[in-house]
Amino acid sequence: MNSGDTTLGGGEKAFPETTLGFSGGLRNPAGADYARSLETLCARYWKPVYSYIRIAWAKSNEDAKDFTQEFFAWLVEEDALRRYERDRGGFRPYLKVLLRRFVGHAERDRQRLKRGGAARMFSLDGDAPNLPELLGDPAGVDPEKVFERVWLEDLVQQSIGRVRERCLQSGKATRFRLYEAFALGPAAEPPSYAELAARFGVTLGEVEKSMFLVREEIRQEMRAALAQGAGSDRDLENEWQQLLGG
Repeated sequence: MNSGDTTLGGGEKAFPETTLGFSGGLRNPAGADYARSLETLCARYWKPVYSYIRIAWAKSNEDAKDFTQEFFAWLVEEDALRRYERDRGGFRPYLKVLLRRFVGHAERDRQRLKRGGAARMFSLDGDAPNLPELLGDPAGVDPEKVFERVWLEDLVQQSIGRVRERCLQSGKATRFRLYEAFALGPAAEPPSYAELAARFGVTLGEVEKSMFLVREEIRQEMRAALAQGAGSDRDLENEWQQLLGG
């Protein structure tokens, strides 16, 4: 990151699984869940939105952050989220429609949306996506494909982060460290299960069990996140199968 760049992001709070998901809370600005739902929306989608804007407009890092903030402010000002209906499709496709509309409006009103003029909807305390690292040469890449690619990458990373936090808080740090050393380490070739068992002083069976449990928890987190934005059970199953097959 350049020394003059700010950072963008923030931690995402879990949403109760007993609700329809954060998208349901966004339909009523006067509702008790609205503020929390908006916070969840920003945490979950700022990276894909930022990436779309940066590619679609060929914006600098700082300009793209300003326009990302402006997009979320625009959603609130236009009350655009109230019109989302789950039974007509998933939340993410609806959000992309709104993003395309925002980009079109902003293209016609660049003077008002000048750099530094965006309302701050959420904290700037996380790193923006490294698009060249993620995409190779981003030039000529479809912004919608970039949105989906960054969304999926962030979905995985946020799911891993929630599982990590839960393991650390519940006294199961070794379980996650085993998975981390195998799946998230910098080595081109991960260590064998036998090497991990020796390194951490556990049995081979404990390594195998830890790998299975952590992977399953990550999958459950990812599916729960998908469910909060799915239009129906069928939409959820279709997207889940596409994700697994992709």
